[in-house]
Amino acid sequence: MILLKNVFLNGNVCDILIDGNKIAKIADKLSTVTDEIVDCSDKAILPSFCNTHTHASMMFLRGIGEDKNLFDWLKQDIFPREAKLKPEHIYPLSRYAILEMIKTGTTCFTDMYFYVPETLRAVQNMGIRAVLPYLGMDFFDDKKTESSIQQAIQHLKEPSRNLKIKKAICCHSVYTCSQRLIQEFSNLAKKYDAYLQIHVSETQKEVDDCVQKYGCRPVELLYKWGFMGPKTFFAHAVHLNDDEIELVKKTGTVLGHCPTSNLKLGSGQMPLQKYLNAGLKVTLGTDGVSSNNSLSMISEMKVAALSAKNKADSVLAATVDDAFRMATQNGFEAFGINAGEIKEGNLADFILVDMNNQFLLPNNNLKSNMIYAADSSCITDVFCDGIPVMRDRKIPHEAEIISDFKQVCSDLS
Repeated sequence: MILLKNVFLNGNVCDILIDGNKIAKIADKLSTVTDEIVDCSDKAILPSFCNTHTHASMMFLRGIGEDKNLFDWLKQDIFPREAKLKPEHIYPLSRYAILEMIKTGTTCFTDMYFYVPETLRAVQNMGIRAVLPYLGMDFFDDKKTESSIQQAIQHLKEPSRNLKIKKAICCHSVYTCSQRLIQEFSNLAKKYDAYLQIHVSETQKEVDDCVQKYGCRPVELLYKWGFMGPKTFFAHAVHLNDDEIELVKKTGTVLGHCPTSNLKLGSGQMPLQKYLNAGLKVTLGTDGVSSNNSLSMISEMKVAALSAKNKADSVLAATVDDAFRMATQNGFEAFGINAGEIKEGNLADFILVDMNNQFLLPNNNLKSNMIYAADSSCITDVFCDGIPVMRDRKIPHEAEIISDFKQVCSDLS
């Protein structure tokens, strides 16, 4: 057991008892025999972040292909470099990505990339949570379709020995995946009660091409093909019309908002407030560093809020509570994880922040400060499942993780 003494929570100073992997008790002046007492004077506790869409191992692509639109960027810069990747590159790339996520307060992420076993190994090593899907992308090649289906089955059938890691499957997009692949993956997700993910309506070009090829928009197409439901995640979902919004609401499909990536690639701005007003489930993700340049959910909250206000032309759009909830509670809830709020009975996934940090003073509104002012320097400690993964801003084996990452970047250059 761990006892946090004199920690700031929701405007009050209290003690918090961590028993195993859960928040056991929140009260004034607890006196309990514990394994460790942590003095949290001048520190506040907040829920950690859940990054619901990223490509962790793309770390080696930071700064590559700047100032290009999505399709030119993919074809000219990303796909050719990804072709050089080998399984042995993924573990050090993923570890470095997780290092950055922990530093910025994230304890859970959902990935979409290649060589999943190596990412799984990195997640286990670093001690956080993840939803790790097998990625299907057949480019309408029948042989690749069959191979992807078989590999997805193998991925889902492999028993998970780590309760902090959830299995999933995903298709890249309607423009890289065949109807058969998308429908088979949907069937497999239902059979194995797994999560699904896909890039959807990221650009207007994607929508226009889909209408030209299939006679309907991407969300309408995926609805016809059975690829929607409360365990399905649509990454981006920038360009949805009213009919598609109703389909998302009707099926309980979850949206993964990636505002920085969308703005940087000129993909457009999600009408976030319109989606929230319609009652859609919206979470927050960074996308990969190749299109965001950062895995910080702190900066993602700020961009999400500002983009929403700009899009809606209203200061009332995307309130402080909205932005913070999308980065925390909404993401964890969407994955069936009992975290995202600091309350008794919840899993002990949380961050401690330095209330004397220059970005958090004055403390008129801590959540507002975290969204609009903070950076990673504010975070001193990160706990996942009741276990510290960063203490006093230090992560175990940090120098080794950085060194291994730099070597892989050199190998892939």
